[in-house]
Amino acid sequence: MRSYRSNAASDVRIEYGIELGEGLALFPETASAASDLSTINDALAARYESRLVLRIPVLRTRAALRFAEFSVERVVRSALRAAEIEDGGRRARICASVFPKGCNPILKPVGKRQVKPLKDLVERLAKSQVAGIAAYRAVWLPKLQDALASFEAAVATHVAALAAYDDVFKAELALRDAHHDAVDRVMGQVRTAFPRDRALQDVLFPPVDEADASTTSEDDAEEPIPSHPLPPANA
Repeated sequence: MRSYRSNAASDVRIEYGIELGEGLALFPETASAASDLSTINDALAARYESRLVLRIPVLRTRAALRFAEFSVERVVRSALRAAEIEDGGRRARICASVFPKGCNPILKPVGKRQVKPLKDLVERLAKSQVAGIAAYRAVWLPKLQDALASFEAAVATHVAALAAYDDVFKAELALRDAHHDAVDRVMGQVRTAFPRDRALQDVLFPPVDEADASTTSEDDAEEPIPSHPLPPANA
């Protein structure tokens, strides 16, 4: 009897479950199995659909974060150039105080890992007491603070979207396992209901794409069934 692999995507399981349920419902001996499978199949489909919906804010907030990171990095680079100009065209007292190791330690991290070095930069500028820093600080501290605030907001929004997505996906993975277990139970019920009717067993269990196909060990010992793969399913 054919089934999907244990690592098959949700849509593969859902489509398989719909077809298997339709076949099971045709026979009194397996009608209850069809109902049980339909319950878990519908639950998986609902969770899968809700995850797809939550994928949209993940993508949108990821794009917003990318541009926020681009913007804050431009401000940081401009601030370093302005410090060099304030130092007389070279990296001297202001650069040493505010950018002791240049831009790389600030700009190399990505995403939320960049928040701390940016905060450290703002703090160094706010607290620096080197000669001539006042005029530079009056111009660049507000710019860096605003850029940091916008970046932190973008990070927080994206992290929240990811958390919501991951929470639903974990529940979906649990339902995938339950779906696989339900299909295993159905196989046992079909063997019991139609113990020597290999032809009926074969037609009850729908074909799946070759990459997602799996068969029971009992079937592997017999003549292979001709493959009728479905179109490739989305991951």
